Parts: sequence; structure tokens; C-alpha cells
Amino acid sequence: MLQGLGIEGWLVGGSLRDLGLGLSSPDWDVVVAGDAALVAGQVAHATGRPWFALSERHGAYRVVGPSWHVDVAALRGASIGEDLALRDFTVNAMALPVAVASQTISPGALDRMSGQVIDPYGGLIHLKERRLVAVCPRIFQDDPLRLLRAVRFCHVLGFNLSPALETRIREQAALLDRAAPERIAGELALTLEAGGAGGAVRQWERLGLLAVLLPEAFTQADAQDSESGSEGGRSLTAAVATLDNLEDLLRDPEACSEEAGPLLAARLRRPVDGLLSRPVALRLVGLLGFFEERTVVELARKWRLSSRFLSLARKVARTRASQGVWLPKVRDLARPGREAILFLWSAAPWEPEVIFLAMAAEKASAARGRFPAAAPGLLRSSRLPEGEDRAGSLLRLWAHRTATGAARCPLDGQALQRELGLAPGPELGRILAVVKLAWEAGEVSGPEGALALAREQIRRTRPSR
Repeated sequence: MLQGLGIEGWLVGGSLRDLGLGLSSPDWDVVVAGDAALVAGQVAHATGRPWFALSERHGAYRVVGPSWHVDVAALRGASIGEDLALRDFTVNAMALPVAVASQTISPGALDRMSGQVIDPYGGLIHLKERRLVAVCPRIFQDDPLRLLRAVRFCHVLGFNLSPALETRIREQAALLDRAAPERIAGELALTLEAGGAGGAVRQWERLGLLAVLLPEAFTQADAQDSESGSEGGRSLTAAVATLDNLEDLLRDPEACSEEAGPLLAARLRRPVDGLLSRPVALRLVGLLGFFEERTVVELARKWRLSSRFLSLARKVARTRASQGVWLPKVRDLARPGREAILFLWSAAPWEPEVIFLAMAAEKASAARGRFPAAAPGLLRSSRLPEGEDRAGSLLRLWAHRTATGAARCPLDGQALQRELGLAPGPELGRILAVVKLAWEAGEVSGPEGALALAREQIRRTRPSR
């Protein structure tokens, strides 16, 4: 197609890098020495798929297939060499002519085509060494988001930072504050999607990036004073230990409750919003959930996160603050007890998410130090039967109520007005809430029992005559 248009093009960036890593990817990143919009339009026409502008200013377009996409961008500079010089890491600064790439693209193909790869910075060698090296000293001044991207490549793809790159990240971590908040949120999501969130947070902290990401909750003073009890140090220690435990729960949700397992698995597959999958949202809330609600709201708004995420984060912060302890006991499904019902009321509509994070928090290691090392299989090697039973019982109760609906109280506001002569107002609302709680908790049964409780409430609050 490019040959027919008289336009030269190259496969570049992540597409070429992943081929070298032996990863199969249906997505192509292509740069062209010509009209990128024309090429994208031709690809869309030939495949019968839609296309749109990623950035008209930078001449970047995307053609979207059912399980693939092709990104077409205009060449930056006068040659492919000048374009590659503007890229971030050497493993991303390689190019392969599209005419060659289209012949045989499969994992391992890059080794066979290495002689045709344009590789001015030694990216192929660094790829084999799994070493991340900067293309030029201005890597982070040109785009501060690359500070987080370096960690993502290490966390997700198994790269190691070259000593010079690690030093540069530490020295220039403050530049991250210049990156657009929504781009930061997107990069965090891509990193946390891979799992092992505790490890990613530890690496952000080690490189000085966490203090820039969470300035409201973590400062250098907190870091120095954490062992003597600074709030930021304690909160982050608890958050990272919680993230370590959360991974076990996300890997095997049915282990928490066999009865609730199918509902949990289906729920975890439903995204929270257009950016965050549910596991990613849980990991992010796990990091933020130990801070005060005000701090959580400030961070979520700063990163331009959705109202749905903010609702979840607020619910976790509020439930934790109001409950005092994380997980109440459940007697049984018929008589669960008021503590369990109050917990579910408090956590709604995020009941299983709050329970997951609560369970992970209760199992969090009491290891000393600011960021204890991860403990693989911690849930299986350090069981807390009572805590597990409470979490599992709460999940069973949530699943039961989800499937069958909450036990419906036989009395409503109109019935209380009619039977007890109550007028609409705060007293009616309070008594109705008391009756509803007792009914759902299994403390009363039948209309007469509910009515007797309502009368008792009136006697307690009204002076005797």
C-alpha cells in the first residue's frame, strides 16, 4: 500500500520492541515520510475499519480493528534517523521498513531481520540484556512522563535500569510534576494493570517518584521520620502491605468465598470506568485508602479521575473511618446481625470492593520498616481463620442479598403513620431506619414484631404522660 502511494514507512517503537522480546502483538506503530492521514485513511478503507485522529497537531492517527489497531504517525524530522533521536529509550529507538516487516512478523522474527533493523543506539543489544538506556540526556526534560514509563517497562517487561538512567531519574524526579495529570493517571493504570502493585510502589519510592506522586501524603520528612511514627510513613507502610495481600485475593477470588466466587469473578471483569479496570481501581484505592478522605479526594481530582473512582475511594475511606474495625462478624444469612448490615449499608454500592480491601488490610504484615519486602503466598502461609471467616461470611451475605434482594421490611413509612399516628418528619425517618435495620439483621420477625419495635422506640423517645 505504501509503495503504491509512493510513501516510505517504518515499523517502530513498542511494536518492534515487543517482537524482540518474543511477545506477540496484533498492534502496529508505523511512521511514514508523508501524509499520515492519507495512509491511515487508506488502511481503514482496505480493512473496512474506522479511523480517527490521535493528534492532528502531531500528525498521528489510529485505525481500529476488532482485536488490533494500527497507529500511523508522520515522521518527526527530515529522516528516520532524526525521528529515532527524539525517542525515549534505545529499545524503542529502532525501525524496520514496513516492506520488510510485512513479510514475516512473528515472535522471534526480529533476530532473523536484525541486519535490516535501523538501530543507531544499540537497542537490539540492550533488548537482549533487558537493559533500559536513555537515547539522550534530555529524555525527561522533553517528556517528564517518561519517568513513570521507565518504571512501567521494568515492572511489566522485566527491564533493568542502566546505572546512568537510574541516577538521572533520581536527580530529575521532580520534573514529573510537569506532566499532565490525566497522562499520569493513564501511566499509573498501565503499570498497575500488570499486578504486583506493591512492587511498583516500592520502585516509585526508591527512585524518589512517590514523593512527587503523593506530595500531600508523603514528604521527605515523613520518609525520615517513619520509624518514629510519622503519619505518612505509617500510612504508606500499611498501604503497601495491603497491596501485597490484595494480589492474592485478586488472583483467586473464589478462595475468599466459594459461594460468592462466580459473582465476584464477574464483578472483577467489569471496569470501574473508561480508564480503570476494577483490579486497577482496587490497587489504586489500596494505595490511597489509608489516607484521610480529604487527601484522597485531592489526589483523585488532581489526576482527573472519574466520579466513579472517586465514589469508590471515598467509600473506602469513610467505611474505614466509621466502622473503627474493618470486618464485623456475620451470624448466618437469616440472622446476620446489625453490625454486618450496618457494614454493608456503609459500603454500598461497593460492598465487595470494600470487603476485599478490608480483608487485605487485616492480613497486612506487621513487618518492620517503611516498605517491607513482598511475601508471596502470604495469605496461604499465614492464615487468619477468624478474619477469613468474617470476610467470607460478609461476601456470602452480599452475594445472597445481590441474588435475592435484601429482606424487605413489612412496614413502610405510610404503615407507621397509619398504625402509630406518626407525622412525616425526622422522628418517622429515625424509627423507620431502626425497624429496617432490625428486620434486615434478623432481630425481629413478622409485621407484629416490627410494629412492637416501633412502639418501643416511641416510648423511649417520648416523655411519659
